[in-house]
Amino acid sequence: MTVKGLANNQMSNAMMRVASGKRINSAADDAAGLAISNKLETQIRGYEQGIANTRDMQNLTKVAEGGLASIGGALGRIRDLSLQASNGIYTDADRQIIQNEISQLADHIQATVRNTEFNTMPLLDGSAQSLHTASNPDGSGATVNINDMSGLAKAIANFNVTGEFNIGDIDAAMAEVNGQRANLGAMSNRFDFTADAHSITALNLADARSRIADADMVKEIMNVRKEETLTQIQILMQYNEQARMRNEQISPIVALAQ
Repeated sequence: MTVKGLANNQMSNAMMRVASGKRINSAADDAAGLAISNKLETQIRGYEQGIANTRDMQNLTKVAEGGLASIGGALGRIRDLSLQASNGIYTDADRQIIQNEISQLADHIQATVRNTEFNTMPLLDGSAQSLHTASNPDGSGATVNINDMSGLAKAIANFNVTGEFNIGDIDAAMAEVNGQRANLGAMSNRFDFTADAHSITALNLADARSRIADADMVKEIMNVRKEETLTQIQILMQYNEQARMRNEQISPIVALAQ
């Protein structure tokens, strides 16, 4: 074997581990460790995807809550206008002017119910029912249900202060909106805790996997240096042996020449 060939054959497991950063580069290195490491990797990826799913569903609930907040604001203004219209100082013509603003606000509520969407999915028309959140590695998770606000929107569209009206109808609508907003807010808080818990679990699993699969770089670098030293010694010994053999071959020739 040539000196170059000897050097090329000195790549060892330690060198492979330093190059890859992995203690286990094939099943032959540690069959059981590889199996455990792969299972941990699957769990880690499951938790990471679960976190992403949780955040996506949380964004959906925030969009829905934003639409409900707008509806709640419009209802608050309608209630103020209703109280104003209840005052005996106003004429029928005055109440009609007040009603014009209420009608615009009612149109806004209907448009909000119709147009509040997430990923083209309507959220406030009763379509957003049993929305599954695959927040866990096994695909399980919380279910989100958003109430249908279409009936409320229609009721407000028929609310008219130019005739007989009941402010209690607006109070009931506001209570319904506020209740749904509270539910979505509680769900959003739950998602925060779920994502945080999964992040901690994924981090701990990654640490456990690292202890099994990742190389101890200090140790492996020391092994590589040891091998490099041994290789240099082997190369030097081979070089000396080749030099001795050449001298043995040349010595008789030199002796005859003399």
